[in-house]
Amino acid sequence: MLICCMEGCEFNNSISNDEHVRCWLCDEYAHTKCAGISDSVVEMIEGRTGLKWTCETCRVVKSQMGRFMKQTRTEITELFREVRAVYEKLAMLESHITSHPQVPTSPVHSDFSSNPLHTFEDTNDDREVEDAESSVVQHNATDMQVVKIWHHNAAPVVLPLHANPDPDILKAVPPMKAVFVSRLITSTTEDALKHYIVAKLPYFNPDDIIVRKIYNKQRRKIASFKVMAPDPIYYTILNPGFWPEHIIVHEFVKKSLLQTNVEFTKYC
Repeated sequence: MLICCMEGCEFNNSISNDEHVRCWLCDEYAHTKCAGISDSVVEMIEGRTGLKWTCETCRVVKSQMGRFMKQTRTEITELFREVRAVYEKLAMLESHITSHPQVPTSPVHSDFSSNPLHTFEDTNDDREVEDAESSVVQHNATDMQVVKIWHHNAAPVVLPLHANPDPDILKAVPPMKAVFVSRLITSTTEDALKHYIVAKLPYFNPDDIIVRKIYNKQRRKIASFKVMAPDPIYYTILNPGFWPEHIIVHEFVKKSLLQTNVEFTKYC
């Protein structure tokens, strides 16, 4: 004997006729009257038209399963977005490396390669060595390759002369500006907020963005953050359209610069 799975069954949960349907997930049975479906719907279910009946318990499981699958698809989409951002950064880095000119090696001067290194001849007169006069040849700084030192009692000495390398290019740290972001849920972390910004700005360096959570003495139901970034990122994240709905964002102002704390808290 089959048992009706519906609560409040009018037939004491006993199925004694063919007027019943079966759940396609758990194989539970129910009277068509208890299930609230008509005979035409039963015919469509039995006719293999694709229409299926689900019991109350499986409907809850199916709803939870649907939410889980939706969340899974969202996370997979976010993961692919991050992978695509990494791939684009890698392509930009590879393009920058390939476009960087290679520094050619300096050719060896013909005089230096053809003539071996000569030394001073032996002499017993130390005073003559101390009073020796030297003549420097090819003193031009740009074409300075070889220096020849002459001594009246010695053969010429050929020495390489290296020009001073170009000085390193100095780079300044870009100025940072702060943005106040508030009305986030309390479980929001600094890493989560930075991840949101970096995901929407894949062409910027993540190290240029600094996120600090603001902790209030009074316990509040919202979380606030201070985001510091260079000008290009600053003006982008200062735009309310960059953020989800109901998020408050404006230029970060220290409390000491405000007239009263009340004026500060009205932005929170």
